[in-house]
Order: sequence, then C-alpha cells, then structure tokens
Amino acid sequence: MSEDREVLREIWEGKIPIRFNLDGDFGGVSEPFYLMLPRQSYLPLTLEKVRKHFSKHTESPNADIWFSCNGSAIRWHLPVGLLFDSFMMGQETEDNDASFHLPWNLNVVFGEFPSEEIIRFNSRESLETYFMSCLKEADQIKHGGRVLSKMQKKDQNQLWQGFQNDKFDQFWPINRRLMEIEGTGENEIGGFRHIPTCCWSFYHHCDVDNLQFLTQGISPPLDTPIQWLSETLELS
Repeated sequence: MSEDREVLREIWEGKIPIRFNLDGDFGGVSEPFYLMLPRQSYLPLTLEKVRKHFSKHTESPNADIWFSCNGSAIRWHLPVGLLFDSFMMGQETEDNDASFHLPWNLNVVFGEFPSEEIIRFNSRESLETYFMSCLKEADQIKHGGRVLSKMQKKDQNQLWQGFQNDKFDQFWPINRRLMEIEGTGENEIGGFRHIPTCCWSFYHHCDVDNLQFLTQGISPPLDTPIQWLSETLELS
C-alpha cells in the first residue's frame, strides 16, 4: 500500500481519557480511577487494573465487572473510540465539542451482570478470539481471506500483542499485510477487492440533508475517497 506513515501513527495514537467511578459509591469512599485508552482498544483490557483499584471498596470483589454510562450498559465488544463517539453524539452541547465531555465518565459495576443487554465477557483469550475473528472477516472481504490464511501463528500472536499493548511498531509490520493493495491492471489504480464497512446510526431519525459521518473521531468531507479512508483510518 502507498502508506502515509505519519497519518497512520497519528490515528493509532488517538486516545480517550476515561474516569472510572465505582457504581453506588455515593459517599465518595473510593477514589476515581483514570486511564488514557487508545480509540481502537477494548474496555475489557482494563479489567485487571480496574478490579485491583476498586476491589477493596466492594463487597463482591470477585464478581463479574461491567461498565455503564448514563444508566446504560456499555457493550464491551465495540472499540473505545466508537463507544465514546456514540455517547458524544447523543449529547446536546454547542458545536458537539468532544472536549466538553472529557474525561469520559464510566461507572464500574460489580455483579448483577445484565446478560440480556450485553455479551458476557469470559476472559482475555475470548477477546483475542473476537479480535482475530473480526480481522478474518475483514480479510475475507478485502482479499478473499488470502492474507490471514497464510499468516503464521507467531505473526498472529505478534499482531495481537502489539494491539493489546498499544505498540505500533510491533503491530504495524504484520498488520500492513492486511492493508496491501493488488493492482487490477496495467493502467488501473489498485484497490481492495471490497471495503469492509460497518455503519452505526446514533439517531433514531436522520435528516439526510445534514448527514454527517464520523470515523476515528473525525468527520471527513463526503467527497473523500473511501479507498483512502480505508487505507488510512481503518488500521486493519
């Protein structure tokens, strides 16, 4: 791919400051817990740190942990950046300024897991399985599944380790294979076989005359080439 490494790294380094508060701690017994999380990361990767911080202030320190915001359970299997953007777009503030909502306040709940609302998180290994499943789906759409099917297990492990540890230089040398473009002809511009796209609507009613797309916290012009957006903002 014709990569713009500076843009890729800037996207990778996008982070959301989060303030974790113990649910029901109305007396302020526990101190909030603060983390800067990568936009592409997942909340379950914080569970060990969050549990350690709040366990001494709860009667059920070994119970399942889940997160909520404004009374709604947070879907752990969605990236942090998408979760924050969906929250922000649901707020009414001047110019929809995201900084107005920072740090993002999340409640930490021990027990009473809302299994009818969100998927139960079993282990870090289950998150890795989910992550690799998403990559396989994207690779199937972009390359007919050829890249991951030929990737050695050690490279898949490096990909996951780089992702979960927020190490761009560990992640990207492997991930770039998933972003390679094959030319379609001598005089044609190459591109992905197809571009995997998932659209989330933040509103029940949409005014098509004022339609806005948001990706990685950025609202690109509607005439931006989708191939470039995929190469630059998708990361995998």
